[in-house]
Amino acid sequence: MAVEIYYYPLRSILDSDFYRPGYRCTSSMATVRFVEQRMSLQDGITRLLELVDEEFVPPLTSEKRASVSRAPGEGGATDISGYLDRCLDRPMIGAFDDGRLVGFCSFERLEDSDALDEFTPTNHVEIIAVDEPHRGRGLATQMYQLLLTDLPPTRHAPAVSTKTWSTNDAHIAILENLGFEEVARLPEDRGVGIDTLYFARRV
Repeated sequence: MAVEIYYYPLRSILDSDFYRPGYRCTSSMATVRFVEQRMSLQDGITRLLELVDEEFVPPLTSEKRASVSRAPGEGGATDISGYLDRCLDRPMIGAFDDGRLVGFCSFERLEDSDALDEFTPTNHVEIIAVDEPHRGRGLATQMYQLLLTDLPPTRHAPAVSTKTWSTNDAHIAILENLGFEEVARLPEDRGVGIDTLYFARRV
């Protein structure tokens, strides 16, 4: 699964050095935790980004990616190294199975966004990914739940948000089940018949 940087097929990554804010959610042997140290994960993050590249609409590394609407502070270089740099720079929640990172949620604090105006400041999910063998086990939901309920105090924001596209049914279903609202829609922002959707909810 991938999410918005901007999607939701969620896939995988690699190993250790994490911070625990007291929340441990376990599902099918995987444990979800806030990650404090991310540099040791860069090889796995790269592998995941390459794996899900074509699942995004448009693909992460497509030239069309630059035309997708963004709030101030969102986005950046649309090559794998650019995405990797942002994932390493920003806070992260990880899902670990036997010490191996099998999912992650990378987010940033947005202070301003026309699409999210009533929900800023917000912890905005830029990308969420889960390794294919671990999909369907609720890891994406658990990462969102931690983001909503148990971040370290220094990472808290009054709202959580993300964006995706209108045909990304799996991600939309998870968001709606967690009480997120569609707060903005940009018609055909990603191509004919494919809208960009912003979702948000208060913490």
